[in-house]
Amino acid sequence: MTPGRLDLHLHTTASDGLLSPSQLVREAAARGVSLLALTDHDTTEGIAEGRAEASRLGLTLVPGVELSADSPDRDIHFLGYFLDPDDAALQASLRSLRVSRTLRNHEILARLAALGAPLSHDRLLQIAGPGSVGRPHIAAALVEAGHVTSQTEAFSRYLARGKPAFVLRRPLSPARACAIIKAAGGLAVLAHPAKLGSLPLVSSLVEAGLDGLEAFHPDHSAKNIESFVSFARERSLLITGGTDSHGPYSERPVSVGSVAIPAWVGEEFLAAAPAWWRPAGTA
Repeated sequence: MTPGRLDLHLHTTASDGLLSPSQLVREAAARGVSLLALTDHDTTEGIAEGRAEASRLGLTLVPGVELSADSPDRDIHFLGYFLDPDDAALQASLRSLRVSRTLRNHEILARLAALGAPLSHDRLLQIAGPGSVGRPHIAAALVEAGHVTSQTEAFSRYLARGKPAFVLRRPLSPARACAIIKAAGGLAVLAHPAKLGSLPLVSSLVEAGLDGLEAFHPDHSAKNIESFVSFARERSLLITGGTDSHGPYSERPVSVGSVAIPAWVGEEFLAAAPAWWRPAGTA
């Protein structure tokens, strides 16, 4: 692999992405990405379709998920890699998280209505399509209804933490998020660590069971990357990277494979795979 030919943080219509799993895999192939991971929020529903298309095209697809944990003042996102999508305990945990997300969405809609920005729940389901409804879908619905002019405004005015329509999910601790991933045979990686703002906070998450760090991300500067790679090396953590792409027409479009990631990241990532895992299309 060469830089730009792997992408380990991708979303599909199974959650809040705009491309179906098979469309996303074809987009990856068209952009020369040969190693990718599907990391939808709280679901692995897109994995089977993605793996089938990856096998057809000769790409290596890693099963993944993204979980959102809580701290007093921010969300902490964990990427789970090489987990078993058929693990019953994993699926029970993900169902519980999706129920919590649904209850949260109803409360958000009630708050928006009280604020003079009502939305149709049925229309929200149409916007989300087959995926579970999340705040990006609510933001899109606010734009469509004319309550705001952009999804960015929707978050800054209503939906971001501390804003009047923000609602906490049922709390999920960082340790519990890591435990869910690891119990399904996976590796727990901290997503976009620059959003946490401090390495001491990242350090505390190692105690929660962290296996790796997403050093390469569109939001990371060269200085961020250097710092995170050094931090991960010092603590023997896996180093990963990805675009966090949600599709070409999302509010913040980032092309699949557009983050330059060194070949050694992919090599070390695959070397860390559990013994049970095999790429799509292999015995």
